[in-house]
Amino acid sequence: MYSQIFTYQYQFIPDSTATENKISQLMILNINKDRSEFYSIEKMKIDSTLLARRNKGNNDPRYTQSEYISTYRILKYPNEKTLDHKLTLGVTSYLLKDDRKINWKLESEFVEILGYKVQKATTTFGGRKWIAYFTRDIPFTDGPYKFRGLPGLIVKVTDENDQHLFELVGVKNSTENFIYPSSVSLKDLPAINYKMFKRKFEEYRGNPAADLMGSIPDQPDRNGNMKTGTELWLEISKREKDKLKKDNNLIEIDLLK
Repeated sequence: MYSQIFTYQYQFIPDSTATENKISQLMILNINKDRSEFYSIEKMKIDSTLLARRNKGNNDPRYTQSEYISTYRILKYPNEKTLDHKLTLGVTSYLLKDDRKINWKLESEFVEILGYKVQKATTTFGGRKWIAYFTRDIPFTDGPYKFRGLPGLIVKVTDENDQHLFELVGVKNSTENFIYPSSVSLKDLPAINYKMFKRKFEEYRGNPAADLMGSIPDQPDRNGNMKTGTELWLEISKREKDKLKKDNNLIEIDLLK
């Protein structure tokens, strides 16, 4: 057996001004001997398609995806406090070396989830208070997103306002050695620490189209009207800023404070 695959349902509210709009997507926690990887199933399918294109000599990076798909990959390593968080800001990808520790408080409350006896634990992380349930029946000190460090697998974790919820929905074993289908190697990405990431994140939220400035040629728009690259850049910039206004309820909400 090379890996164990845990499927989580991730439900979240991206816009705090529209709490009725709850998004749901499936995420995978793939635990191997030397690491675990957490990622969106939909994003993995997109990356697999892009890799297949590249292998055929087609380097077109365009693809269609859901508006709120989770695009990150999170890799955790046994006995290492630093995890790798592959993320994208605009058109630039980074590898965040995140060494923040999550401090848990074990609670004397036990319930049953998916047939497992689970224990409650609480913590604060990313500007939110979290409630987790873990089981010692699955002896991995791991869980969804960046959550780890409990004496058993986290089968459910939610913030106190139920705006971000990860819940285990499936478990299976794999006899294949998992390799994420990416056309870009993680070691080729610029590595940044958390302080650098916060600065780049703030710059991106303030000017999300900065990476495209000066790179868009004059061309006709969809209506056939000729526009300069600067005009097109301004349109893209406004559209991206409007989109970010509706993405105001991040899982690590302290990034916006």
